[in-house]
Amino acid sequence: MISKGVNILSLNCGSSSLKYKLIRMPEEEELIFGEVQRLGVKTDKGSLVIHKSRSGVERIKKYFSTHSEAFSEVLKLIIRDKRYKIDIFAHRYVHPGNIFSDTTKVTITVLKKLEQTLELAPIHNPISFQLVKSCNRSFKNIPQYLVFDTSFHSTIPRHLSQYALPLKLSNKFGLKKIGFHGISHKYVMEESCKFLKRSVKTQKIISVHLGTGGASVTAIDRGRSINNSMGFTPLEGLIMNTRCGDMDAGLIFYLMFKDKCSLEKISSILNRESGILGLSGKSSDIRDIIEKIDSDSQAKIVFDIYIRRIKKYIGFYSLLLKKADILIFTDLIGVESALVRKKIVEGFEFMGLKIKEKENRCYLKGIADISSVGSQTKTLIVPTDEELMIAREVFKKL
Repeated sequence: MISKGVNILSLNCGSSSLKYKLIRMPEEEELIFGEVQRLGVKTDKGSLVIHKSRSGVERIKKYFSTHSEAFSEVLKLIIRDKRYKIDIFAHRYVHPGNIFSDTTKVTITVLKKLEQTLELAPIHNPISFQLVKSCNRSFKNIPQYLVFDTSFHSTIPRHLSQYALPLKLSNKFGLKKIGFHGISHKYVMEESCKFLKRSVKTQKIISVHLGTGGASVTAIDRGRSINNSMGFTPLEGLIMNTRCGDMDAGLIFYLMFKDKCSLEKISSILNRESGILGLSGKSSDIRDIIEKIDSDSQAKIVFDIYIRRIKKYIGFYSLLLKKADILIFTDLIGVESALVRKKIVEGFEFMGLKIKEKENRCYLKGIADISSVGSQTKTLIVPTDEELMIAREVFKKL
């Protein structure tokens, strides 16, 4: 490993967001950071760039139809600051299939292999792939690395990852639960144990990652992921902004026969037109739904369905772990919505989960313990930092 400091630009493409941080490593000093929100999806409000540096905070309201457009704007903002240069590009890449399993340096050969993965995560991989190609074309002398969302979940045991499909098919195509949001789940696992002064190797953890786009729950047994609500693709699991999550696979055939839907159309329906957007018919952002639950009966139904699916996975993983030591809420919705946290935990008192209403309602920032006194399970709010985790993983490779 090199000891000389380097500036790593971590790029984190979500389905409806683009987060970025220029981080000085190994000091982990954040130089420039920001996020483009409500990107390329239907919501009640337009896109917003929040750009932060030592000069202050800028908020730019501007519609971007693609992540590439947003990235061009972000690059202008970063390059404009003459104090810092980019030494390395580090990309979050959601689904490498069975081709890559560890942090990888980008080469022409790697780019060709990545093309084989685009259909595995249709609302993530193509976006990230285009950014990787764009950086490779425009900044030929700057190294690029890929950090994969799936790596942390490589420890999911076979009896929890195997689908009930013919073994011949599963073995031929590697069909199994792969799991996602691993970068985030690993980060909050480590930070929560630091906060509580406990060893990762002793803790059973349920990590609830609730973003404005994707969302997932992970069961972690003493530092190892043993299950994740997402599956072979990021479509399985929770209800997300435009993804349906768990559903009866027979509906696919029903739509094919009854509505003459093509496979391409069904893929679009399940990935881009379902979830919160499909249920509400108006917005893909759960924050918009929350604002209306007292006045709009359909918004209340959408919210109740959203919460119930999360509770299902927490209940399952509590049994799987035989009681969790820590329950973590993370990412934008998990951190910002006291109502979401309150409704999720309600009814789990018999499993040792209970939170302080005031601490939950009045949370401001940082890591916070909102568990009630005597609660068997610590309930924490832990803001995720995937960009820092990405930089850490890349720096290990230098």
